[in-house]
Amino acid sequence: MRRSLAVLALLTAGAPALAAGEYDRALRVDVAVLQGDARLLADPATSAIRRTGLQARIASILGTLDMTARERNNHSPSAQIPLPAVAALRADFRQGRSERFLRSATSLATTLPLDTTYFIPLIQTPLRAKTGGDLYRTLCIGCHQYSDPHAANPAPNLFDMARSTPSTEFVARMLGGVHGVPRTTLKNPFSDEEIASLMVYFAAGHP
Repeated sequence: MRRSLAVLALLTAGAPALAAGEYDRALRVDVAVLQGDARLLADPATSAIRRTGLQARIASILGTLDMTARERNNHSPSAQIPLPAVAALRADFRQGRSERFLRSATSLATTLPLDTTYFIPLIQTPLRAKTGGDLYRTLCIGCHQYSDPHAANPAPNLFDMARSTPSTEFVARMLGGVHGVPRTTLKNPFSDEEIASLMVYFAAGHP
């Protein structure tokens, strides 16, 4: 998943530049993930330790969201994203008003919808199922087979997440980045086709 830290790393001196469309996608992915985290933060069933982890992750994304938005605007001058909307989102979070933050995040996500046409509807094929299984067993299972309920930001069970997470949010989290082995740290190492294959495997419900 490409997270805010990945965006920050890519924008530093000497880092490869993103294509114009990638800046736009990175912003929309961050906003979709923020909306999902805001939903979990506002849910009374979310545990205290989980809230702590969500708040840390939200603060991290908000820390570079302005920069991501500016870079996106610089590469798309004909279709500017209003930066005050990002500032309002940050203000709501800092005030600790989870319901208001959720409304602000939802409003921004509506303004910046993530293009999920490659993934939704999900086309299931035997090749995708096999590819997804191979990727999961090679790169994912070590962290995601078991989810620690006492961790602030646990590595989730991806089969459970595929069943319970809104589809657009799940796509955003898959695109946003994964963290674990060196190949998957800080940014999303997978192509869209590989992500679609993983999603097919998760949707099949394999243990």
